[in-house]
Amino acid sequence: MSIYTQFKESEDKQKFIILSLIVIALAAIWYYFFYANYSRKISSLKVEVNKMLRYKRQLPKIRKEYKVAIAEFNNYKKILPLKEEIPSLLVGLSSIIKSEDVSMIRFNPHPPVDKKIYMLKPIDISVIANYKNCGAVFEEISKMKRLVKVKDFSISSPKIVDGDNVVVNVKFNAETYYFKKAAKIE
Repeated sequence: MSIYTQFKESEDKQKFIILSLIVIALAAIWYYFFYANYSRKISSLKVEVNKMLRYKRQLPKIRKEYKVAIAEFNNYKKILPLKEEIPSLLVGLSSIIKSEDVSMIRFNPHPPVDKKIYMLKPIDISVIANYKNCGAVFEEISKMKRLVKVKDFSISSPKIVDGDNVVVNVKFNAETYYFKKAAKIE
C-alpha cells in the first residue's frame, strides 16, 4: 500500500493532523532558511539607518564647526604660513625697519631646520640704529601677523652722531616658521 492510498483511507482527523504537520514543517523550513536571515539583515539595516539619521541631525552643527575651523585655520595660516615666503617676510621687515628710521646692513637667510610638523627658518639680520629705534623695530616685529621670533641679539660699536644721538650696530637672529607640508584646504 502506498503513502497516498494510506492517506486517502485515513480518517479526516488524521488527514488534518498530517497536513498541519506538513504545513508547520514547511513554515519552519521557510522561517529558518529565508525569514530569519532577512530579519537579521533588516534589523542591522534599521540600526544603520538610525545611525545615519543621527549623523544627518548633527550635520548642520558639524558644517558650522567646519566653517569656524576653516576660518581659524586661515587666520593661523597668516601666522604660520604653508610655505617659506622669504620675499614677503623681507618686504615686511624692510618696511618696519624703514618706518623706524633704521638702516638694514645685512639680511642673511639660512637653510630651514626640520622640526617634524613645521620648518624653522633662521635669518641673520644686522642693522644700524639708535637704542630707541632699535627697540621700536623689535616691538614692531613682535606685532607682525607672521610669527617671527627675535633672539640672540648683540649691540656693538656705539658712535655719537649729531651731538647726543648714539648709533649702534645691532646683530640679531630672527626665526620664522612655516608648515612642513602644504595642505590642500578649500
